[in-house]
Amino acid sequence: FFPLRGGGGAIGGSVSGLKYDALVDLQWSSDSAIKPFEEAFPADRLFVGETDGSSFPNGGLRVTHAAAAFTTWDRGSPLFVHGDTLYIPCAFVTHLGTCIDQKTPLLRSSDAISRQGLRLLKAMKRDQSATCIYNYLGWEQEFFVVSAALYKKRPDLINCGRTLIGNLPEKNQQGELHYFNTLPPSVKTLLDNIQAKM
Repeated sequence: FFPLRGGGGAIGGSVSGLKYDALVDLQWSSDSAIKPFEEAFPADRLFVGETDGSSFPNGGLRVTHAAAAFTTWDRGSPLFVHGDTLYIPCAFVTHLGTCIDQKTPLLRSSDAISRQGLRLLKAMKRDQSATCIYNYLGWEQEFFVVSAALYKKRPDLINCGRTLIGNLPEKNQQGELHYFNTLPPSVKTLLDNIQAKM
């Protein structure tokens, strides 16, 4: 089980906290005074695990006697096998529910967006059969507006849906330049029309 934490000096910085679970347990049903081991992986251990959280940086806010921390499988992230180990991405919280990883705030934010988004849909009387709202996090989302007349002159746009030929734009991304500008009136009209129809 590995929570998303940075600053550990590990490759990528995101695997600085790992909790290994051995797939063995004691045979509690045995009458022997020294219980034998058996291979086991209870399902509940997959979803919630307990570990010592005091070894993680916490700014001195956590005392040793309150060091319990819990991992829980983030089922929105895929498991993967590396070498002979199964890696399970997880959230990592204290016994009071305080997050000590970098992923739990994102998961909580996603839950809040879904919960409040469903309230908004209900208030707007739109898509009231929806049971969940998914949000997607990306570096940027952008699109380009091309007039129909110019589009029809570009076989690359028509056939491929992308630019294959042409000159660089006047404002490119060399050095400190950027391509941001105010909206041309025609684009503003287009966006207003799209918004009015939504």
